[in-house]
Amino acid sequence: MIRVIIERRLKQGLYDEYAAIIRKAKKEASRKSGFMGGELYFDQDDRNKIVIIAAWDNLANWQSWDQSKERKALTGELTEIMDGPEKVTILTSQR
Repeated sequence: MIRVIIERRLKQGLYDEYAAIIRKAKKEASRKSGFMGGELYFDQDDRNKIVIIAAWDNLANWQSWDQSKERKALTGELTEIMDGPEKVTILTSQR
C-alpha cells in the first residue's frame, strides 16, 4: 500500500471552487483500480494550504491515475485557482 501526499496552496477566497473540483476528482479516482480513499486537511496556520492524503493499493495504480486524462483535466482546472504548483510525495508501507 502507498500513501500519496498532495500539497496545494490556493489563491485567497477560492476554497468553494476548489472543493467542487476536488469532489469531481475523488469521484473519478474512485472509479480507478486501486484507489482506497482520501482525506483533505488544512494547515493549522495557513488555511490556504491544503494537504490531501490518498491511499492506493500500489504505485502502478497511482501512476495510472496520475497520468490519466481525467486527472490531467482536473489538475488543469485547479491551476487557475492555485497559488503555485502542487507538491506530490509518495510514501510506501513495508508490511
